[in-house]
Amino acid sequence: MFMKRLPIACLVSAGFCWLTTGAYAENCSGLPTSFTGNQFPKGNFISNFNNNCYVIALSSGNGGTSEAGDLNSIYSKIFFNINSGNPGVAPMTLPPYEIIVLGQFPNTRYFSLGLYDNHSAITQNITDVNVVPLTSGDINPYEPGVAFVSGQRYGAAIHLGGTPGNVQTGCMMTGYNIETNALDGTQRHPYINWNFDAAFIKDGAGNGVHDVDTPEHTNPNQAGVLIIRSYLDLTAATSANQPHIIVRDVASGCAYPAAYIASLGNIVTSDSATGNVWLDQNQVQEHNVFANWQSGQCWGIVPPPYSEAPLQFQRQNEYTPGANPDAAYLIANVASGLPQTLANAGEVMLIQFRVPTTPPTPCVNGCSRSGNEQMRYMSISFQTTGGGTLASLPDSCPANPIAPCTPLVQDPNGNVSLVVGTGVPQPSWVTAANGYTWLDLSKIANYTEFNEIAIRHILTSSWFDCSTQVVPYKVFEATTANGKLTGLMGLYSPWITEPVAGSQPCPPGVTTNCLPAIAVPIACPPGQLNCNACDVYPSGLPAIITPASQKCAVEPSNSIVINKVVTQCADLTQGGGCEYVVAQPSPPLNVVGQGFGYFPLGLPYTGNSNFLQITDITQTPSWSAGYTGAPCTVTIGEWSDGLISLIANVNQNGACPMAAGDTLNITVTNQQSLRSFLFPVTVYPQTAVTRKK
Repeated sequence: MFMKRLPIACLVSAGFCWLTTGAYAENCSGLPTSFTGNQFPKGNFISNFNNNCYVIALSSGNGGTSEAGDLNSIYSKIFFNINSGNPGVAPMTLPPYEIIVLGQFPNTRYFSLGLYDNHSAITQNITDVNVVPLTSGDINPYEPGVAFVSGQRYGAAIHLGGTPGNVQTGCMMTGYNIETNALDGTQRHPYINWNFDAAFIKDGAGNGVHDVDTPEHTNPNQAGVLIIRSYLDLTAATSANQPHIIVRDVASGCAYPAAYIASLGNIVTSDSATGNVWLDQNQVQEHNVFANWQSGQCWGIVPPPYSEAPLQFQRQNEYTPGANPDAAYLIANVASGLPQTLANAGEVMLIQFRVPTTPPTPCVNGCSRSGNEQMRYMSISFQTTGGGTLASLPDSCPANPIAPCTPLVQDPNGNVSLVVGTGVPQPSWVTAANGYTWLDLSKIANYTEFNEIAIRHILTSSWFDCSTQVVPYKVFEATTANGKLTGLMGLYSPWITEPVAGSQPCPPGVTTNCLPAIAVPIACPPGQLNCNACDVYPSGLPAIITPASQKCAVEPSNSIVINKVVTQCADLTQGGGCEYVVAQPSPPLNVVGQGFGYFPLGLPYTGNSNFLQITDITQTPSWSAGYTGAPCTVTIGEWSDGLISLIANVNQNGACPMAAGDTLNITVTNQQSLRSFLFPVTVYPQTAVTRKK
C-alpha cells in the first residue's frame, strides 16, 4: 500500500511509479520496490505520465436518465474537491495540485469543456473552436474550412490553488499547449445572485444568503465538476482517444499515481453519488427555489388553429444545474395524460417549424464547416418528469452513426413537419418521401410520463436573430397582438396542432384537423403580419403570469433609472449588495434599477452593443467598454427590466485600466423605449471595507 505522506512526486522508469518522499513505492502491477534517490528520467510530463499508472477516467453518458440530456450527445464528467466541509466529508486541506485534462479532438458536430462550481453553475467554458491543440503539430478540426483528421490532441489545466515551484526534470510541459487552455477551479459563478433581488429577500422564499466570492478572492470555490460535451460523435471510443485526467503536484510539476489519488477518496471522482456530496447542495437547492420563485411572463400566445393554446414555448430558467452556456432552450409543458388522450381520440401531434442552417459535420469524407451557418446544432427532445429523455431528433444525422439517430426531414427551405404518435398506427402517407418525420413515442418505455418538449439551439451565429437565445429567460416566445401572428423567433419556433391521424389524407383543399398527403410547410395566414420576421420586441413589458392571472399582454414600460452599481457581495444588510465597485481584473458588476427593458442580442452575450456603455472618465486617455466601437468588451449574463449582471473585460494586458479612485459612468439604453440613463460610480480599493464571506 502507498504511504500517505505528501507531497508526492512520481515518475516512470522501467514501468515503475516511484514515490520520492516514501521509503518504498508500488509499481502498476502492485509489486513494491525500494527507491531512495531523487533521479528523474529524460522526457517530459506527457511522455512520462500519460499512461495507465496515472490516468484517471471520466464517467460517460448522454444525460438522458435524469439530466434532460440530448440522446445524440456524450457527456464525460468528473468531480473535483478542493477543501470540502460539507456533511459527510471531513474538512481537509488538500495539497496544492492541479488537474491536467488530455484527450483527442472527437469527430463531432460540437465539442466543449465546461467547468462548474459547487453550486453546479458554470464558471468557465472553452468551446471547441477555441481549444488550442496540444502541440504545433496538432490541428483543431473545428476551425472553419478544416476537415477532421483523427488523432489530433488537446490538453487543458484546471488550477485548484497553490503556488508553482521548481518544476522537476521529466515533469515539464515545454512545447505543450496545456496552460493556454487553463481553467480556474477556485472561481465562483458571477451571475444569478439573489442577494440583489429585494423582492425575493422580502418575500422570504429563500432560506439563506447566496454564497459569493469577494473582490479579494477570500471566499473561493470549494468543489465542482468538469463536463466535456460532444454531439453527434462519430469517434469509435478507445482508451487513447477518450478524455482523461492526471492529477499533478503544483510545486514539482510531477504526477500523482492514480491508485494513490483513489486511495484518498476526496480529490477527484467520477462517481456522482460521491461528487454530489462535495457540491454545496444547500446552495443548489436555493438556486432552484429562486428560479421557481421567479414568475413567467408573456406578451401573447399563438392562438388556435395555428397552435394548441396550452402548448406554448417559453425559454427555460436562467439557472439549471450543469447547463451548457453555449446552448439555449425553449420548453413547452405537456398536460398530464396527453399521450393517452391523443391515442383515445385517434390524434397525433403535428409539430412544425423551420430548422436553421447547420454544418455538414461530422463526416468521414473530408467535409468541414464554412463558419457561415446560422448555428452549430439544433434538436428537439421529448422528456419526462424527473429529467428523463424519451427521444432526441437532431437537425441531421451523420452517415453510419455510432448510436441510433433519427433526423428531422426538411424541405429545401428547412421546414419540418414532425408527426408524433402516442398509440395510433403510422398513417401510410406519413413518410420521409412525403416530407414528414414520424416518431412513435409509444414504442419507448415510460412514454406515458411524457410531460415536456424541448428545443435546443447551440452556438448561434451572432448575425442570426431568430434563435432561442433572443428570448428572455422565463418569457414566452410569442408576441402576438390583435390576433396577428408574430414572435421573437418567427417560423423557427414550433407551432403544434393535434390533427386526427385517420385512414386517408386530407381531402383536396383541406389542411386543418387532418394530415395532408404531402406535408405543407407552416406559413403566415392571409392578411397577417410577416411571421418570418424575428427578434421583434414589443414596445412594452410582458405581463407577469400568476395563478390568478394567465393573461398575456404588452404592459407599459417603466421609466428608466439606475439605483446602484455594485460588485459581488454577500452582505444583505445593505439592501441586497455592497454600495460600491471594487478595483479588480475583469470586475463583475450588477446594475440595479428599473426600466432597462430586454437585451435584443441574446443572452449570454460577449461583445459590444448600442445598449450599454462603461466609461472611465478619470484615466488619461479616457476609455469605454461595452459600447459599439469600444476597445474593450463586456460579457452580459443577465438583463431583465430591473437587473443587469455583467463582467467588464478590462484591466487586461494594459487595455482599459481601472484603478481605485476612478469614476465610471455607466449608461444603459432601453432598446424598446430608446430611453437612456447615466449613473456615475466611484471605484474603491480592495481593502476599503470588511466583507462578509
